[in-house]
Amino acid sequence: MRSITVALVVLAVLAAGVTSTAQEYTIGPGDILKITVWGHDDLSKDYPVTLDGRVPFPLIGGVQAAGLSTNELARRLRDLLEKDYLVNPQVIVSVKDYLSSKVHVLGEAEKPGLFYLTGPTTLLEMLSKAGGLARSAGKDLVLVRTEGGKPGDAAAVRSTVLLRFDLRKIQAGDVKENVLLQNGDMMFVPKASAFFVLGEVNKPGTFPLDKEIAALEAVTLAGGFSSTAAPSGAKVLRRTAEGKQETISIDLSGAVPRDKNFRLEDGDTVMVPKGNTFFVFGEVRKPGAYQLDKETNVLEGITIAGGFTDKAAPGRTRVIRTTDKGQQTIAVDMNDVIRRGQREKAIRLLENDVIVVPESFF
Repeated sequence: MRSITVALVVLAVLAAGVTSTAQEYTIGPGDILKITVWGHDDLSKDYPVTLDGRVPFPLIGGVQAAGLSTNELARRLRDLLEKDYLVNPQVIVSVKDYLSSKVHVLGEAEKPGLFYLTGPTTLLEMLSKAGGLARSAGKDLVLVRTEGGKPGDAAAVRSTVLLRFDLRKIQAGDVKENVLLQNGDMMFVPKASAFFVLGEVNKPGTFPLDKEIAALEAVTLAGGFSSTAAPSGAKVLRRTAEGKQETISIDLSGAVPRDKNFRLEDGDTVMVPKGNTFFVFGEVRKPGAYQLDKETNVLEGITIAGGFTDKAAPGRTRVIRTTDKGQQTIAVDMNDVIRRGQREKAIRLLENDVIVVPESFF
């Protein structure tokens, strides 16, 4: 009898140790529970929680488990078994597989994916599970949460809310920002907004767009113009909402540049050419800026840029030219030049001309 009493005491201590780490976890449908009844191997096994939140248990039938902690379920099982079947049963409940509460982590995390909540989990803890922030991550975190009713309750009126948090505050330990996650939450880490400055600047590269930035300020951040730069021929390459590339000519020359206040957008590229330069963009193999060191025509310019790609539409080639009166677009059917031998249509290029070869529709 003494040995049985000691064993029961040890069992109680073990039960306290097991449940202390999981007592705050709320059991849900889909979880796999490990239930041990001391001295009854036929009852001690793994039990799944069904979709209606019950555990099918021998002798006593389905027992409501969803919404309870492991301690609460252990007490319920003990009471039901003691009522009609066992004398002073000792029951331990632990969660073997946490499968009921899910959170998706999307965007700029090192290891985005589906994660299961194993207890109270904060935004920062979940980011840690997802490998931390990627280098391309921005400074915000968006949490998409469904509120109203319980998941799976078709009769409940539910709404989706978007909550925005400051990652800098979360990482600094701000508990108001570092909230607890709920089942069904989706965490999204957006990319950092950025722009690029390339060409004839002293420190070309990628720069964060964390405030309103004008083109001249962008060049300053990139170390200023190089000694061979042609500020009057600067270009901004911009991707439109339709996915097409737009080329915008800007003049950054002089003490008070005409386009110094031109505002950049996320993803813009400021291209500063060398003096006496032309550009080739679109469906060519080597788009970029090239030195205009001789009388070069449009065909030669495309050849210098590696020629057409397989997706090119040569017949819709155009040359964008900046004049004193503004921007001029010159259509050049390169099929006439190449296939029909009409070389006179291969116009001579001028400094800062931009050749654009569009993509074919077919």
